[in-house]
Amino acid sequence: MKSIYFLFLLVLAASSANVYAAGSVLSVVCKGDDVGAEVLVNGKFKGECPLDIKVPIGTLKLKVQKKVDASNDRIFEQEIRVGDGVVKRVEVLLGAPKLNAEGKRAKSERLKAAKTEEKNTEEKLTTCTVCPEMVPIPGSDFEIGKYTVTFDEWDACVEDGGCNGYKPLDEEWGRGKQPVVNVNWNDVQSYLEWLSHKTGKTYRLPSEHEWEIATRAGTTTQYYWGDELGFQNANCHGCGNRYEKKKSAPMPVGSFKPNPYGLYDMLGNVWQWTDGCREGDCAKLVLRGGSFEYDSEYLNVSYREGIEATERINNLGFRVARTLP
Repeated sequence: MKSIYFLFLLVLAASSANVYAAGSVLSVVCKGDDVGAEVLVNGKFKGECPLDIKVPIGTLKLKVQKKVDASNDRIFEQEIRVGDGVVKRVEVLLGAPKLNAEGKRAKSERLKAAKTEEKNTEEKLTTCTVCPEMVPIPGSDFEIGKYTVTFDEWDACVEDGGCNGYKPLDEEWGRGKQPVVNVNWNDVQSYLEWLSHKTGKTYRLPSEHEWEIATRAGTTTQYYWGDELGFQNANCHGCGNRYEKKKSAPMPVGSFKPNPYGLYDMLGNVWQWTDGCREGDCAKLVLRGGSFEYDSEYLNVSYREGIEATERINNLGFRVARTLP
């Protein structure tokens, strides 16, 4: 019986010797900045590189890693076959920094926070009740204000800390939906800056070309409603509308029918600033559209007027434009 037990121990010892071959050693070699990296075999920490380790025969997963910072590690990984009674030498060259578990978690949190902020910004922009309503122009790469900017919209800019705090006079015509007047070209730039910041989009004045495309709305006549002045088509001196008996004054935006593109008061009511230069050297900037104080001849789609950028007058306003992405 003792002989059988002794024989069993010999067999067991022989088996162990085969699994851990007497001379099977993994020699992990590191140089330079890679010295001191952690060595893991089959996921278990074995020490720091350089390192000689007694290993079992078979296939091993070697991982050598060194922390760069809290979020990044430099890593070397290799699957190694170790035979009987050998010294397996592996020269390690750690790779470029990669995100570790902590780095991936931090990145995930940053992305989540960025998406939340983007969503909040989009919600804020879509609920801007004080921003001008815009109309995309068919066949063009821009959109333009459905109405000229109102006192309500300008006053919102001032109340929000924009427009240099300037509150233009309303000439006792009222504010609200009346077109803002008494704003010069420089005043308008301060409004555009505020609006762009508030919406995250870039607003500007329309060019003369854009203004004319938007005003004509595909027509070729003197006015966008035809070649005849007609009745109740615009607010101008002598336009023959229901406001004639009243003292000459601007009317609330949208008081007349829109043009075929759905734009209101492109002609009449108040002159509109553009970014065009009247004299070529920009000594004067171009106004378009005519106004309530001017005769119908000034409402001609092609008519151009020019004044200096610093002038503020009571029949001059503006509408905004934006290049579409």
